[in-house]
Amino acid sequence: MDFRKTIKVIAILAIIGGVLNIIVGGLALIGGGAATAVSQNEEIMAELNNDAEFADAMSQFSNAAGTEVDAQAATAGVGVIVIVAGIISLVLGIIQIIQGKSGLNAAKGLGAEKAFKWGIVVLVIGVINAIVGMSGGKGSIVGYIVNLAITALFIYCAKSIRDEEAGGASTDITE
Repeated sequence: MDFRKTIKVIAILAIIGGVLNIIVGGLALIGGGAATAVSQNEEIMAELNNDAEFADAMSQFSNAAGTEVDAQAATAGVGVIVIVAGIISLVLGIIQIIQGKSGLNAAKGLGAEKAFKWGIVVLVIGVINAIVGMSGGKGSIVGYIVNLAITALFIYCAKSIRDEEAGGASTDITE
């Protein structure tokens, strides 16, 4: 296995994923901010409360919650949750880009140790994400496994390159 080519491919995918996460995070911040702003506008909330479909949805939500739900508070709450999700997406995007850059450097022979450490960071975040996602019934188990496997392969490649640079024993699985 050519560890340098493999880590380069994974690094490029990490950078693309990081950019997409940043875009999604930015859109979430805009959407969450808009929802929060709408919740503070009395005229818009009055119009929403007079809308039959919105009133029906709020009634169903109140019945499901077992208590009367205030539309203004619910809209503001959703806005805040979306903003927090956007911030998390931005942070994860930045971490993915850093991981990708460190992987590209490792492929060039410039610091496989950093790539190894960033791989561990991403693996820990991936495990937490998988646990939270599966406990909430969100996402695909196969998707989580694939993400963790790709990250594990990134770590293995970084470690192999690091060991090779240090003059350690070969970890080439084809030998």
